[in-house]
Amino acid sequence: MQAFKVTTSSVSRALAQAAKKTGVPIEKIGFDLLSYQTYYRGTVDEDWYTLETSRLEDVTTEIEIRASPFEVRQEYELILHDIHPHPHFDLRLSLASDKHKVKAIAIIDPSSVIPLKKGIQAYIKEEIYLKKLRAGLLIGITDSDLDTQINQLLLKIQKEGPLREPYRMGITHFFPPIQPINDNVILHYKKASHDNNLIEGVLPNDLIFEYIFAINGRNGRSCTGEHIHVGEPLIRYANTIAIDHETIRAEEDELSIRFYATQSGYVQRVNGLFSIAQELHLKHASFRDTGSIETGSDKEIYLKINHKDQSKDAVGSGVNIDVQTLDVKGTIGSNTKIQACDVTIGAQTHKKSFIEVQENATIHLHRGELKAKNATIEILEAGKVEAQTVHVAKMMGGEIIANHVIIDTLYSNAKITALNSITITVIVGEGNNLIINPRAIPSYQEQIDTLELNLKKANLHMQNKGKELLGKELTLKEQMNRIKQTQEKIKSTLAQNHPPLKADLVRIQQFKIALSELKNEQTAIKAHEDEIRIIKNELNKLYDADLYATITHQGSYNGHTQILFIDPKTSQKHIVSPQGTVKKVSIRREGEDKRIIFES
Repeated sequence: MQAFKVTTSSVSRALAQAAKKTGVPIEKIGFDLLSYQTYYRGTVDEDWYTLETSRLEDVTTEIEIRASPFEVRQEYELILHDIHPHPHFDLRLSLASDKHKVKAIAIIDPSSVIPLKKGIQAYIKEEIYLKKLRAGLLIGITDSDLDTQINQLLLKIQKEGPLREPYRMGITHFFPPIQPINDNVILHYKKASHDNNLIEGVLPNDLIFEYIFAINGRNGRSCTGEHIHVGEPLIRYANTIAIDHETIRAEEDELSIRFYATQSGYVQRVNGLFSIAQELHLKHASFRDTGSIETGSDKEIYLKINHKDQSKDAVGSGVNIDVQTLDVKGTIGSNTKIQACDVTIGAQTHKKSFIEVQENATIHLHRGELKAKNATIEILEAGKVEAQTVHVAKMMGGEIIANHVIIDTLYSNAKITALNSITITVIVGEGNNLIINPRAIPSYQEQIDTLELNLKKANLHMQNKGKELLGKELTLKEQMNRIKQTQEKIKSTLAQNHPPLKADLVRIQQFKIALSELKNEQTAIKAHEDEIRIIKNELNKLYDADLYATITHQGSYNGHTQILFIDPKTSQKHIVSPQGTVKKVSIRREGEDKRIIFES
């Protein structure tokens, strides 16, 4: 094919026309780039202007380049000819770009021949330009860092030798489109929620939810010069958010509106209005219908469950409840776990239920496990209660562990363990055990453990300090003897009208400082001894806790109720089964021993 010159704004079109004219397949036609010129037309007028530099940003702004009326094109002067290989170089590369063609990379095959000879950089750049032109990509204005990329390739070859795997290098980029951000609502209060949880508890100043403003995107321009249109953002929630201003406050900036709780409670939305509520009424709570209700007792939420169908549980099997106040008119099912500050249960609890209450628990019929500060139970039937004070109207079996226990009517096979007192009005049944055992009370045992550990540490510290102090006292005694000799020496020199030696005066001063430090340590040890004495006194009071405990019964014993006092220090047991009228049972120290005392 005879080489010929063409001027064109589309290399691919010029090659296609040449192939048609000459009958040579287009893939067999090569070309050389003689020159090119870039033209642009702005958004204000319709005239085309010649770009005198390699940067459009030198003559206009990025905003205008991204705008749809702006246009850019190039004209190329080419020599078309048969493809012929280069005698020294063989660069085998392919191009890959994103879908918008705002950037492209060259993938260089490791079989390429790239010798580090003079002119290699210009050859690589020329080959890349030819590839870009065949692909319809602009040159010059879109490859500002191409020279840097080529230098990095050559540096790699210089350090590591010929390529061993495909090499990727960025060769062109223009103005990518920036997609718009649709408006959105982020429900922050649900991020830390439990699975299958009915409501979400919040505290004052908690960030509840946030409305994200829609943000416009930016149009782009591809490396072919084409404009890339970006649509408008979707606005879906702007007019759907309504809040109760008494319980929720809003703060706005340029990005969003943030909504904060002004009081403790739970987030609810009724008739499209967001608010913080503190009282929740349910007909029942079940694993299927409501899930668990775990907001935490630190949030002021009053949950009231009123179940009218007595054949079904008001709180179903497997449900967890954690609120500040709970009032249930109905029964508690199996495998339920309840935590609250105050609890009222109007019916019964299942034997496999667990209830933990920080303050007051009031239950009609209890069969499960209860931990509370104060427990008031109408009927305790084989259940377990651990509290500070417990008042039961009727106790039928079961177990109580508390500081103070009051039972109106005690039936059979109950176990009551107390720290301070057990008071019973009537004992009807048999096989009951009334126990004063301070160490069975968790709070008491915790105090004992802490004091015993502190005493052990204090004694060990005293032993170590005592040894240190003894060593210092011996050292000071030796120094004292030397100081006396020094003082006599000073008196002699003064009598002879000679000033004392400076070293002697320094030695006396050092001794005085050491003596002062010793006195300070003796004072500290005395204070430590006082601390040990205080700990021992507190321990002794706790060890004598059983001496201050009483078991009171208003009726008469039939000999089938066992009373047991356990010494908290020695674990010695004092057991008795009274008969007849014994109003008060206690224990008294007599010498080294203790014995049970009856008072009628």
